[in-house]
Amino acid sequence: MKRLVLGMVFGLAMLAQPYGRPGYGGGGYSDGRGVRGNGFAERISRGERMGLITPREARKLWDMERRLRFETERAYRSGYGVSPRERDRLAEMSARLDREISRQMRDDERMYPRGRW
Repeated sequence: MKRLVLGMVFGLAMLAQPYGRPGYGGGGYSDGRGVRGNGFAERISRGERMGLITPREARKLWDMERRLRFETERAYRSGYGVSPRERDRLAEMSARLDREISRQMRDDERMYPRGRW
């Protein structure tokens, strides 16, 4: 009887936990349609507006973001759930895109030159 009660308590505790950690492929926000995101599109757009990301770099980042979004939606819609291998692959894609956005925003290539106007 104790095992049954402890098992149920443990199961309920696991269900109460959020499904993933932000930045690791499973976290982020939900846009109401069940599609998860991590704000990569907003970061790329902000970098373009501020001139920190050149059009060529932005094209590459948008392609990476589109691929990540496609793979994430495909994994969630498969009907079999997201396997640990898929979760790891999506987490790696997400981390790679995060690093690439940060790197491109911090390199010294700018759309608009610095200095006096």
